[in-house]
Amino acid sequence: MDSFILKLDPSFTSNIIFFVFMVYALLLLILIISLIVLSVKLSKTKKRLKKFLPDDKNIDIESMLVEYNNNVKQFLEKEEKILEKIEDTKNSLSNEIENNKKLIYLTNEKLKNAVQKVSIIRYNPFEEVGGDLCYAIALLDENNNGIVLNSIYSREACYNYAKEIINGESPKHKLSQEEEEALKKAMNK
Repeated sequence: MDSFILKLDPSFTSNIIFFVFMVYALLLLILIISLIVLSVKLSKTKKRLKKFLPDDKNIDIESMLVEYNNNVKQFLEKEEKILEKIEDTKNSLSNEIENNKKLIYLTNEKLKNAVQKVSIIRYNPFEEVGGDLCYAIALLDENNNGIVLNSIYSREACYNYAKEIINGESPKHKLSQEEEEALKKAMNK
């Protein structure tokens, strides 16, 4: 049996070698271009990282990220505590406001019965006594309820009269002219 030996033409062999060399050269060119592109991208990335990282050459990005993550967790915990305090303060203030509203309402209810309208009329009913030493005072609440005080001064004595006023009128006693005047003046305030 004859062994089969492939005999190639030397020009064909040199063509194959040239073709293989060209493929390698093309691959090398592609690798060089890729290396240049990657170098440019790496340079841009380094410039961007310089904005965030210190100038230290021995930078451990993993430890920086862990530290950053811990800082964020601490911040979030503090924020949560602050929000809880704000909520507690808000609830406390809401309670205070409600209590103040009730207190204001009760105070206003009490003030309805307090003296709010006051009028005084001074007069001199006696010729022998000089000056306006006599007076009539009307003291009324919001609903024109209260009293009229009349003080009459003479040389012999001093007399004081108090008359109840209900809804702007004296149901039990007749009012003098001065008492009527003081009452009307107080009711118009």
